Amino acid sequence: MRTIGVLLLPGTRAFDLGVIAEVWAQDRSESGIGPFTVRLCGAGRRRTPLSPFGEVTPTHGLTGLDGCDLVLAPGRDDPHAPVPPAASAALHRVHRSGATVAGLCSGAFTLAAAGLLDGRPATTHWWDLDALAVAAPRAELQRDVLYTECDGVLTSAGVVGGLDLCLHLVRRDHGAHVAAKLARRLVMPPAREGGQRQYVENPLPAAPARPGLSSTMDWALTRLAEEIGVADLCGHAGMSERTFHREFAAATGVTPGRWLRVQRVRLAQRLLETTELPVERVAQRSGLGTAANLRRRLRAEVGVGPDSYRRTFRSAPGGVTVGVWPSTSTSS
Repeated sequence: MRTIGVLLLPGTRAFDLGVIAEVWAQDRSESGIGPFTVRLCGAGRRRTPLSPFGEVTPTHGLTGLDGCDLVLAPGRDDPHAPVPPAASAALHRVHRSGATVAGLCSGAFTLAAAGLLDGRPATTHWWDLDALAVAAPRAELQRDVLYTECDGVLTSAGVVGGLDLCLHLVRRDHGAHVAAKLARRLVMPPAREGGQRQYVENPLPAAPARPGLSSTMDWALTRLAEEIGVADLCGHAGMSERTFHREFAAATGVTPGRWLRVQRVRLAQRLLETTELPVERVAQRSGLGTAANLRRRLRAEVGVGPDSYRRTFRSAPGGVTVGVWPSTSTSS
């Protein structure tokens, strides 16, 4: 992806626009991506009011979306605000031409108006999920995820979920190594899964029943190649399995077993990208045991096997990952 189109509509959220700018409009050459061409596209190139304040002048009209590799629809202050038919037609047209189209937060409503969510999974901020179910009755609503992806159409949960989606796109098209470097630059976790819960009642308990959850996670990350499981995590934390499950899920939004599996897959991805180790050795060093298990887990998480993944995300000299994600990819 080299040319990024941003659809500007009245009431576009300044935060979402800022997220897009941080990922694609800044000089990120030190992270191994870019430079990108970013087109701000609005009807008639008229100045567009932002929410909660400010305005922006488009660089292109709606036809500027044509020819973009990625088109982003930021959220709006009023997700129920009408979407001009010309904007809906433009989104539908660019998607049919092969562009990836993504809606950040309430930008899902913009995609719904264009009919792009019909028959596809979709999400938005948890506050607006019921409204999205009405706006897109044919969508497969995902109520408890950070982002969705299907057939080149993506949606994200509220606010920071848009940044998760953007990093997912960077990872998808430029590799985990590049996404991790960019995440460090943005001072955020390199990858929160699309399937992770977007809303947790008590995400960071103020006074955990017992200390040591973070240290246990750090301990596990240095021992992924070993045969450690959830029981070992509980033992290191000094908690009963029931207490550990409860506190871990409250803090991370996923179960300990799920977290451990994903960390091993992430390690396998890094090894496939940055080493020439045989698949069997990658499986052993990532704690997945056998090549067959690695293939099964990698396909379940990212939709492709290790050989295809390595070809796609092979590392060039200097550690810059090259290649693009297969067009048939699915959400991780």
